[in-house]
Amino acid sequence: SAVYYPACVNRIFAGPDDGGAGPALSLAEAVVAVSGRAGKPVWIPEDVTGTCCATIWHSKGYDAGNRIMANRIVEAAWGWTAGGTLPLVVDASSCTLGIAEEVVPYLTEDNRALHRELTVVDSLVWAAEELLPHLTVFRTAGSAVLHPTCSMEHLGDVGQLRALAEACAQEVVVPDDAGCCAFAGDRGMLHKELTDSATAKEAAEVDRRPYDAYLSANRMCEIGMERATGHPYRSALIELEHATRPTLP
Repeated sequence: SAVYYPACVNRIFAGPDDGGAGPALSLAEAVVAVSGRAGKPVWIPEDVTGTCCATIWHSKGYDAGNRIMANRIVEAAWGWTAGGTLPLVVDASSCTLGIAEEVVPYLTEDNRALHRELTVVDSLVWAAEELLPHLTVFRTAGSAVLHPTCSMEHLGDVGQLRALAEACAQEVVVPDDAGCCAFAGDRGMLHKELTDSATAKEAAEVDRRPYDAYLSANRMCEIGMERATGHPYRSALIELEHATRPTLP
């Protein structure tokens, strides 16, 4: 019922350990599992390798590379979705924003026409609006703290993040000082002091008490918050898969 595009950061970077019990399902495994469980199966194209949302090229000012990758992903997505017949679900909010909006100025006229036919859906929206109504929650965490990302704010899907968290936890908290983590793709790896400064207030608020789950929906921002707080942040979709899995090993 949808084409699932795993963002390159989720293809490259591993997720956090599952509460000390070893590696959890990868985000891609979780999205496939929970979508199938809800009766809304997703398909991952075999040729996603070599494609990306072009955001990393755009953000670094690599204009030629940006134009190549922007046009490449739109042409590929148009084919994968049968000319826009199926929605394209993207599992990182910044990449959803990239494909849905930021690539447009760099497309050829022909590819702008293709882009207008696409329906690009953030995985939070997919899960909250298409999957959650068809799922049964078998277990909930006592408490969860959220990190809404800048891209979520831009896309307007912070409410969907909260909806997923509220299905998976008895108490959901968004820190008063939640804001940009400044990880900015790979910037936090190169300039640790940026993330240290940007997350100081939010991290201090998070660290005032323990939570059972630390949730977001963008792996690089999750890494930034992990470094800031020492707690294992993970995608709300991984938490949703865990909460709705009929039996646990």
